[in-house]
Amino acid sequence: MLRRCLIVLLVACGGSPKPARPPGEVEPVGIAIVPNVAAQTWYRSPTICGQGPYEIEVPVSGAKWGEELVLWLSTPRRVALNAVILGDDEEVAKTAALFDRNGRGHGKAENLRCIADAKERLAAVRGGGGGGGGTVTPEVPVGTTVVTPPPSTPVQLVVEDGIDPDGSVEVVRFGWRERGRRVKRLRIRLWSVEPNDLELVRFGVTRFEWRPNVPEAEYEAYLERERRRVEAMREDPAVSHARWRRQVADDERRRAAQLEEDRKRAAAQLEEDRRRAIDAALELERRRRRDAYCAAHAESRDCWGAGGKRRWAELEQRVRERERYCAARPEDARCWSAGERARRTSAWRQRVEVATAPPKQPDGPPPAPRDETPPPKLSDNAEWRPGYWQWTGTTWVWLGGMWRVPDEDIVAEKTTTAPIAPPPPRTEEIPPPPMTTTIWVSGFWQWNGASYVWVAGGYQARPEAGVSWRPAEWRARGAVHVLIPGGWVRLGGRR
Repeated sequence: MLRRCLIVLLVACGGSPKPARPPGEVEPVGIAIVPNVAAQTWYRSPTICGQGPYEIEVPVSGAKWGEELVLWLSTPRRVALNAVILGDDEEVAKTAALFDRNGRGHGKAENLRCIADAKERLAAVRGGGGGGGGTVTPEVPVGTTVVTPPPSTPVQLVVEDGIDPDGSVEVVRFGWRERGRRVKRLRIRLWSVEPNDLELVRFGVTRFEWRPNVPEAEYEAYLERERRRVEAMREDPAVSHARWRRQVADDERRRAAQLEEDRKRAAAQLEEDRRRAIDAALELERRRRRDAYCAAHAESRDCWGAGGKRRWAELEQRVRERERYCAARPEDARCWSAGERARRTSAWRQRVEVATAPPKQPDGPPPAPRDETPPPKLSDNAEWRPGYWQWTGTTWVWLGGMWRVPDEDIVAEKTTTAPIAPPPPRTEEIPPPPMTTTIWVSGFWQWNGASYVWVAGGYQARPEAGVSWRPAEWRARGAVHVLIPGGWVRLGGRR
């Protein structure tokens, strides 16, 4: 009796319950190709500040049903990225945008600690170390350098171990299955025009493989059945005849609608032409009657306007005087016709647009970053800002790393000290200026803890009008000498 009741209950409830699916698994709908995660790796930059170019080599498995690659970004702040996917050394996908934790962002990248400020950008000086035993070491070149970009040498990212970061956003993707092409080598290249603040920023690469959601033999049989079904529909006479009849009926309806539209358009045009002809005939008759009247009534106010014929003669005289004046002074704006004014205004606007247009963006990544050895600190609280490539709109300029010296350290004389006085300043050969807006910044001696190092001079751009460069100098303070770093000062004013 108990067994019979259990059977009744199972039948009433629809049989035995289906096993529960694992959390996050999507139940497939019918037979289809679905993506499966084949590999996923997270990377980080080897330095806090960086602009690349970084490169990631992605292995290709040659999956039968296709593959797909997605680049992810996990960032706590806004970063600007140029991302390019190279398939067999050809660009197959790329993007350039500002990203934040929610996806594509707005505004500017949050990278103030990684880029030079107004003074550093235009007056970057890179010192060097070396030397010892009290000898004078060779000179160290000044920071800003204009170069012809060599082929970019990629910087390798560091593989990040541990738990995948949360809140990642998609940057760019490329799918073999969608494009119908297969590649043997796949690379991702990342770079930015300005260095990004990459602390806690992670880059993720996920490679998907497309596979059937049923056994492969079953999927092959399914494709064969679908192919035969489509061919049968194409070859079925009834289906072909019905399709032909629908096509003929559709063509007849479209032809009739087009004929009706043409008829209405022709009728409307005919009515418009008739109305214009009537208006032209009325205007011609009005002018003829007025001319006949004015020929018989020369002094009529209706013929000459207010003031009669004398006033008309005065107006004619003014017109002739204006024509003579404008012939002698064509640049007077009061003499320009409407067309001439429009032409000059258009040319002026084009000049303004050219002058105010943003600089041309680079076509590719910057050169590989240069190796730098930070010189000794210039003050107790100085902070090192690493060098990077600055895009000028036409070329890349290397802004050497430099120590940021707080003004408080200079006032309190907490800058570099040396036990002996520096040698006399070197006589430098000043080359012609590269631009008219640059001024010469003389070199100076720097103490590296064991000897003096000569930091060569160079041309620097003036950060603003009314300022000049105050050279670095050493001041004696008892038994030691204190370095006063150079800086921009306002003419006749303070630093």
